[in-house]
Amino acid sequence: MTIEAPPENPVTPTEQAAPPRRRLTSAGIERWTLPVVFVLTIVLFSVLKPAVFPTANNFIAIVQQNLPLLMVVGGVCVVLALREFDLSFGYVAGASGALAVQSMVLFEANWIVAVLLGVAFGALLGAVNGFLVAYTRLPSFIGTLATGATIQGVMLAISNQTIFEGISPDYVLITGASIGSFPIDIIVVAVLLLAIGFLLRFTVFGRHAAAIGDNPVAARIAGVNVKRIQLLSFILVGACAGTSGILLTSQAGQYYPDPGASLLLPAFAAAYLSLSLGRGWRFNVGGAVLGALFLAVVSTGVTMLNQPSWLGQLLQGLILLVAILALNRRRGTR
Repeated sequence: MTIEAPPENPVTPTEQAAPPRRRLTSAGIERWTLPVVFVLTIVLFSVLKPAVFPTANNFIAIVQQNLPLLMVVGGVCVVLALREFDLSFGYVAGASGALAVQSMVLFEANWIVAVLLGVAFGALLGAVNGFLVAYTRLPSFIGTLATGATIQGVMLAISNQTIFEGISPDYVLITGASIGSFPIDIIVVAVLLLAIGFLLRFTVFGRHAAAIGDNPVAARIAGVNVKRIQLLSFILVGACAGTSGILLTSQAGQYYPDPGASLLLPAFAAAYLSLSLGRGWRFNVGGAVLGALFLAVVSTGVTMLNQPSWLGQLLQGLILLVAILALNRRRGTR
């Protein structure tokens, strides 16, 4: 006598074809946090200052005033992708701007030559940082802090706290010319940032930089020329800082001591804010630009509300602290 097993419950074609439900993970929530907070911040200041804040002219002015910051943020992301630091880019920007202005004022150089000298000088100083980090194994945090202090001392000795004026009107037009009512410098910086973002995201250089940031020993074993990538990365951030120095002195129409001193904190804050938008929590130029604009909106809004200037600095520091804490928490859950 045999006992037949009861038939299994048939599965309908609908159940077979049912796609898995998407769940909103913590990573997905974090990826949308910065854009949502950015929009809410704009809405808040627009409500508080409806006559002046939510205007096209104000938003263009915010972007244009922060072009030096956006420029250095692109380079900082490249170095941070290697898990290295550059604390000298603010001083490099100041030195590059000083060289450009002094070449016009003291030696009557053409404004194009002055621009090329400034950018090349920034790249050269970046190469010095890259050589120290890559070939002498000097820790980047201490090494770039030391070179930055040295650069600052040399520039103060040369300028002697002097404000150089009387530069070429064409040099001032670098940040003053426009197509219609739209500034040309915004277009130029946008193109440069797109190029850096493409380099970091879609090229062999970017993949090697990410591999070094994940594990430099494994990257070296895999055949990556770690020293060359490190050197090129610091040259790039130096060139970006040099470009930023050109923008700073062009906006001011003069050279003044330490023009890039205020770039350090917001640049790192913006770069760390980009981690929430990066795939696999990687530094990325697009997210850093959004983070920098978010900080700029906060600073502008605070100013328009007639709040003390230290409040904007305090908020930037708190935002950087929150970003770093979020990064540590994210690493702890891996």
